[in-house]
Amino acid sequence: MATATVMLGASVLATIGVAGPAQAAPRTQNIGMNCWSLNPNIVDVPFFAGVTVRTDTGRPGDFSIWADSKSLFPYTTDTTVTVTELSTGRAQSHQRHWQHGLGDLPGYWIDGLHGSGPIRVTIRSVGHGLIPSLPAPVCSGTATV
Repeated sequence: MATATVMLGASVLATIGVAGPAQAAPRTQNIGMNCWSLNPNIVDVPFFAGVTVRTDTGRPGDFSIWADSKSLFPYTTDTTVTVTELSTGRAQSHQRHWQHGLGDLPGYWIDGLHGSGPIRVTIRSVGHGLIPSLPAPVCSGTATV
C-alpha cells in the first residue's frame, strides 16, 4: 500500500509539473552597447543603436532581435538589421521604420528568426528629425544562437 501511495504521489506531482524538467528560460545577449550617436534633434538624448538578441532556449535556433532608443522630442528612424550566420555565410536583412519618444513607444522587434551557432548582427540607422537625415554609426557584434 505504501508503494502504491508513493507512486500515486509521484504521478500527481509529475502531472502538475513539480517533478518534471525545469522550463528553459530565454537567454539575452546585448550587441553594440557602446554604440551611440547624435540625435537628429541635436539638443536631445543621444541615439542608441545597439540591440538585444533573445534566444528561446526551449526552441534551439529560434531567436528575436529588439532595440529601443528614447528621446525628449519625437522623431523617426529607418533601421536595417542584417543577421549573418558565420558558419554558412547566409545573411538576412530586415528593415524597420520606428518612432522615438519618452512614452511607451516600443522601439522595434524582429521576431521569428532562425539560425544556429555564432551570428553577426549589423545595424545601420538613419534618424529623421530637426536635421532631415542623420546617419548613425554602423554597429555590429556577435551572438550565439
